[in-house]
Amino acid sequence: MNVENDQKLSRLIWGLLPWVFVCLTFACILFLYSKVENKKERLLAEMANAAKAVSPPINVVTQKILPIEMTDKIDLPAVIKAWEDLTIRAEIAGTVVKVDVKEGDRVAKGQALLEIDTRDYANTLHSIKARQELANTNFFRLQKLDRKDAISQAGLDEAEAVFKELNASYAMAQLNLERCTIRAPFAGIINDLPAISGKFLDRGDPVAQLLAIDRLKVEVAIPEADIAAARNVDRCKIVLAALDNREVIGKTIFVASKPASPAMVYILRLVIDNPAHEILPGMFARAIVVKSTDEKSIGIPLYAIITQDSQQFVFKVENGIATKQKVATGFWEDWKVQITSGLTEGDQVVIVGHRGLEQGQSVNIVKTVTRPEAVTR
Repeated sequence: MNVENDQKLSRLIWGLLPWVFVCLTFACILFLYSKVENKKERLLAEMANAAKAVSPPINVVTQKILPIEMTDKIDLPAVIKAWEDLTIRAEIAGTVVKVDVKEGDRVAKGQALLEIDTRDYANTLHSIKARQELANTNFFRLQKLDRKDAISQAGLDEAEAVFKELNASYAMAQLNLERCTIRAPFAGIINDLPAISGKFLDRGDPVAQLLAIDRLKVEVAIPEADIAAARNVDRCKIVLAALDNREVIGKTIFVASKPASPAMVYILRLVIDNPAHEILPGMFARAIVVKSTDEKSIGIPLYAIITQDSQQFVFKVENGIATKQKVATGFWEDWKVQITSGLTEGDQVVIVGHRGLEQGQSVNIVKTVTRPEAVTR
């Protein structure tokens, strides 16, 4: 029995020997591979250090960080509108017999624009006037009789009612006669004049379009995200593209409390003076709405920031060596960006030549500026 067991054990050992040999071989291969990789990494590091040692410093331009004033502002589309834009309509029917103005004329408040044939309205007024005088005489005569109890109260009341009704008819006829002359309700410019001499006008027909443009409204479309800031705006700059980007100052007169449909933006309305009438209704403009101003802000050119793996960083220079510095940004002003963290006053930030830099690389500062505007790109 013992001999049989020894034979089984011997066969088991000889059966496992190939697998043991394979495992030992695999372990040796892993050990040798690890040694080779370590040596490779050391060689690469030594080569990189040697390259840095022999490569010449890269020429760069830096900005010395000093506090500057930066403004958080939004540039929004705007449209110019007339201060008053009114279509004047006929209040009575009749034939136009005279037109006193032409398109483009400047008119004063109350100035006659055109006249409608007055003959029918004058005849009606004279007729009512005659009946009014008769009713007046009759009413006062009956009043005398009433004092003597020679007339009933009902008869006196009827005469008084006729008298008052004719007075009202006379006032209406007089008003209609006055309406034959159509006058400007405010000072402005005749922009359109559909009424011509000889044309019959019905009540409500358009006569003229009158614009008041001595001052103008500027309507600005404010996004929902900026409406809170717009409510605190008292004045803002208006840039007129049609007039060589002329800048004027608009004063806030209204901020909408609900969005304009269908654009879903809020309307900010400003007023601007226009004494020379050079600015015209319908012109497009840009409104520069200032949200806030930081007098001691850190600002660098936008192009100085490198974005990598959803992170933003710049290169600082310390003792001639470039080092990466992670930064956080705030608002933009033109081509500058506000840095909210990562940089402090006195830091030297590479703003030209940074695209080819690597961590720890030597640099040669050829120029240092204190404001990014001093660099010509």
